[in-house]
Amino acid sequence: MIDYHQAIEYIYGLNKYGIKLGLKNISYLLSLFDNPHLKTKVIHIAGTNGKGSTAAMIFSILKAAGYKVGLYTSPHLVHFQERMRINEKLISQHDVCSLLERIKPAIDKVAKTEGYQHPTFFEVITTMAFVYFYESKADFSIMEAGLGGRLDATNVCQSLVSAISHIDYDHMDKLGNTLTEIAREKGEIIKDKTYVINAEQYPEADRVIKSIAEERQAPVYSVGQEIKPYPTYSDLEGNNFNYSGIYHKFNDLHIPLLGEYQIENAAMAIAVTELLNKMDFVINEQAILNVLRDSQWPGRFEIVQKEPMVILDGAHNPNGVDQFSKNLRKFVPDKKIVAVLGIFSDKDYLGILKNIVPFADQIIITMANNPRATPTHILAREAGRYINPDKIIEKTTVDAAIQESIRIAKKDSVICVTGSLYTVGEAKAYFLKKKNYE
Repeated sequence: MIDYHQAIEYIYGLNKYGIKLGLKNISYLLSLFDNPHLKTKVIHIAGTNGKGSTAAMIFSILKAAGYKVGLYTSPHLVHFQERMRINEKLISQHDVCSLLERIKPAIDKVAKTEGYQHPTFFEVITTMAFVYFYESKADFSIMEAGLGGRLDATNVCQSLVSAISHIDYDHMDKLGNTLTEIAREKGEIIKDKTYVINAEQYPEADRVIKSIAEERQAPVYSVGQEIKPYPTYSDLEGNNFNYSGIYHKFNDLHIPLLGEYQIENAAMAIAVTELLNKMDFVINEQAILNVLRDSQWPGRFEIVQKEPMVILDGAHNPNGVDQFSKNLRKFVPDKKIVAVLGIFSDKDYLGILKNIVPFADQIIITMANNPRATPTHILAREAGRYINPDKIIEKTTVDAAIQESIRIAKKDSVICVTGSLYTVGEAKAYFLKKKNYE
């Protein structure tokens, strides 16, 4: 059997085949394993911001209710194994190797079949996830869409419930330049006569989601309408809120995830479990109350060090960074902000910089170890439109940027790392390594 290093090298090597949206390739690939995606109960989640947090909270509730639950998310922060887990355990290195060894002949078969293309990185790992969850006899598979929805590899499934988190501008080169076009792509995860949980959307996105649902006779429940969360208190320990949902009301709920936007994500997660209850799956109220208190989702307003305070947030579009900036001003209003920024070139880096640079006292521009990373001199030049260029430092690695931020941070400073989940992932790895050496 190939070893884990060889397996990861092969999987990452698939990136050379790029991103090819469409379901033809993965449908053929999965058919060679007797269509495991059609034999597991799927909760499918798409959206722009908050889909990972929502998926994690649904996962936590179902796990606490006694079910065996698979969770598939992307990207990972530190280790590839983070992308697939069943209950408490990430997929093992042995299972990654074993699955890949079995799937490789199928990959070659698809690649050599006329009318098909070589399977991509995301098609292969999505196939791995479906096979892994089915063969592990998971009661539920929670699948987070990667890019869009309509042509995303995860959309081969037949979901019990579709959840669509907040839709905003992102991946416009592939999904469209208007919210209407983007919402059309995301909303295509809705299946005939299945339930839909919808975030509180911009009006044009909301119209599209509800139009698709109506065409498919899929009942929609939306945050702000049938689903109403009421924030009561938020601080650096998390959020407290009350919930009035489709069938139930809960008071004094707490989630340790920071940022008020997480309340909406939690409300969506609760609503999904309410609908599963209606389908005769048993999810008791105590599971909801207890588990939300323990929910974790790394890299989203995550405090990884207290002195000086370091906050990691994987916001990677203007709206996400704007929310992060607002939370910084709310929770650490009297602190000087040292912002470590690394942004991909295929993102709206101009909009991201505009939404955070003016609120920072010092900027350190860096690059994740990824070919999509924007060169530091480009970000530094653009950041100079909003802050004195003397306040901008360039470091070509994330580790060097963090070390510099800690060197210059004062007692009243907060260091924040944001702009990309990949930048945050490298920062997370830095602090994990540092903790292990202490």
